[in-house]
Amino acid sequence: MFESDYTLIGKHATYTKRLNEAGVFARYIDVYMNAAILGFLYGRKAERDHTSNDRGRIYADAFIRERTCCIFIFQLIMLLEQTTGYSEEERVDRVFREMYSNEDVEAKNLELFHQYVRGGIEYLHEFFEDCSATHDYVSRMYDLVSDFKEELDGISYSERLEEVIGEYVVG
Repeated sequence: MFESDYTLIGKHATYTKRLNEAGVFARYIDVYMNAAILGFLYGRKAERDHTSNDRGRIYADAFIRERTCCIFIFQLIMLLEQTTGYSEEERVDRVFREMYSNEDVEAKNLELFHQYVRGGIEYLHEFFEDCSATHDYVSRMYDLVSDFKEELDGISYSERLEEVIGEYVVG
């Protein structure tokens, strides 16, 4: 997992290219990782888009360099993801037991993860859609980061992380 190329197609490739060209993200892998998180946090999923022939590729070497981070994001989303109706124990099993012993489970989980990635790419596109100059993008990025800060105000990052991880360690 996260050792081979991944091809974005259609509007998701177009949006990723625009975010990269605008300097919002330096690499496609950065869009991919952030989009996964944003897609999950905002409950955005999207199917593959085939409305255009546009393609964007994230190469295996980028995944290999960021493998630890990608696996962490993937596992966290799979543990917290509740739309499948799995119990907490079943979510832990699918991430840490079944995932590496069953190719069908791996493919199903990766497709769910990629739905969040595509949904996050759409979210990012919409968020930056009306930006035209560098200062617009910088201002909008500040807004995005500020939104996260406001959501976390009153709770330190380490406390929130302990709370999320503690549910699965204790449970």
